[in-house]
Amino acid sequence: MAKEDPVQVDPQEVLRMLDEARSRLRTAIWALHGMHQDMNALTADDISDVEQMLSDALDGMLNPAYDAIAQMFGVTEEGGTVTTH
Repeated sequence: MAKEDPVQVDPQEVLRMLDEARSRLRTAIWALHGMHQDMNALTADDISDVEQMLSDALDGMLNPAYDAIAQMFGVTEEGGTVTTH
């Protein structure tokens, strides 16, 4: 069995993914802050939108960045999975 060649990782792309994830997390925090100010205005769609934003940040930016950093340092992944709907 041949050992797989490592995938080339662009450090700038990893930083871009992490920065985008931070931005989306800040937006989600801001949205949640606004929601708890007036719980009567909160709808299921609002919660769904925040869940989607967090899922997108996790799946689209944080997971790939984590994988790239793990590869750079030669670390095997031991993280758990997150259930999304």
